[in-house]
Amino acid sequence: MIQYKDNHITIFQSALYQTNSVIIETDKLVLVIDPTWLPNEVNTIQNYVYKNKKHKDVYLLFTHSDFDHILGYGAFSHVKVIASQKLKDNPDKQSIINSIKDFDDSYYLTREYEIKFPNVDISISKEYEELEIGDIKFYFYQAPGHTEDGIITVIEPFGIVIAGDYLSNVEFPYIYHSSDDYLTTLKKFESIIKEYDINILIPGHGEFTNDNTEMKKRISESIDYILQVKQLLLEDKQEETYDLIKKYNYPKAMKKFHDYNLTLFKKELAL
Repeated sequence: MIQYKDNHITIFQSALYQTNSVIIETDKLVLVIDPTWLPNEVNTIQNYVYKNKKHKDVYLLFTHSDFDHILGYGAFSHVKVIASQKLKDNPDKQSIINSIKDFDDSYYLTREYEIKFPNVDISISKEYEELEIGDIKFYFYQAPGHTEDGIITVIEPFGIVIAGDYLSNVEFPYIYHSSDDYLTTLKKFESIIKEYDINILIPGHGEFTNDNTEMKKRISESIDYILQVKQLLLEDKQEETYDLIKKYNYPKAMKKFHDYNLTLFKKELAL
């Protein structure tokens, strides 16, 4: 379950959708990012945190409000939460909670904690925002596109960028909000990689990377996917868009996400 570990970073990867939960430990605090998926996986993360935290404060960071990223909140509900203001104000909280309960019911899953939407203590509302807690310096960027309430987080002094559901090596862009906003967010990643000394990029799904060239490649591939799909739709070549997802490992399962993108793009292009 542990995909990566060093003196400060531990990445737990779920068996489902290669979803990543991240723990960052410093001398003064423990930061938990998107603890998730199966009950035993969340329990493992919870036990790890409370076994190792000692005297340190624990903070939770949520990258966005997709149900698979917030469903572990109840296991850490007594700690301070960092998220975007838009996540805090999300009008569909009950729908997201219902999605968690539906998922658990579908697989007869029982959790040892209450399912509830995160109560945000520290909200990020500006386009760019800095925050210092203990010995961590956070640099936040609004990241709409995948959802409306996403944020990118750069964590210093470790050179970590937490990407949320962007820049995965196992998924093409899944766009639930806006393709134009998604492209703008990808441009932000380009700027971040130039501005900061990034040592590791951690996406919400798939493999982390500490290779700068790979980071740029993922940005370029995401941009190309969006632009190529839009162009093919404008040329009335929808069937050819499916060729763009054949290189991924699970194209049959991913087809529904591509279809959702097609519906969104057509609406945006007024087709």
